[in-house]
Amino acid sequence: MIARSEIQFFPPVASELISEPVSIGGGQSELATAVRRAQDGDVEAFAEVLKHCEQRVFHFVLRMLRNTHDAEDVTQDTFVKAWRHLGSFRPQNSFTTWLFTIARRTALNHIRARRSTEELTEHDEPIATSPHEVATDREHAESVWKIARRLKPDQYEVLWLRYGEGFAVNETARIMNTNAIRVRVLLHRARRRMADWLKQKSTDDGGAQ
Repeated sequence: MIARSEIQFFPPVASELISEPVSIGGGQSELATAVRRAQDGDVEAFAEVLKHCEQRVFHFVLRMLRNTHDAEDVTQDTFVKAWRHLGSFRPQNSFTTWLFTIARRTALNHIRARRSTEELTEHDEPIATSPHEVATDREHAESVWKIARRLKPDQYEVLWLRYGEGFAVNETARIMNTNAIRVRVLLHRARRRMADWLKQKSTDDGGAQ
């Protein structure tokens, strides 16, 4: 059994935290091969899995927790749990969907534990949809992320999984432990809210000139 200390996690640098949506198409065959080898007990193969997925998981939990140190811990815990329960994964399913489900549950458990010791304010008012859809430069993208922090947590989460991570609606529903109808409702509400805020910001910026 792999120990927690054996998993070396390398969080992305700050400049990578606001980026274009992640493409999930490339490297999936290599990932599937590494997962199969890891299920046979190959620790080096699991290290390949970690290398393939660690930044995506880190980005996801960071947007839930809004704290780099906590996100690093939760990301590492996610991979420890994934290794321990790798035998329960079925190859006919999506490994990334399975992994993100573990990451989400681990992050939510961390939030619940933190709530027992401190009064939280905006820890779960995270960042929303990908800035690539509404911005052509990094400065504008960062502005959009700040506005999106006003979204409700579930609205942010569904937007990030759908557009930031590129999961399909059904995959997003599985990760969030809900159904596709609710995912579509959340997407509609979040997009509408963001459109209103961005329109208002554009009007305010124009009036300030």
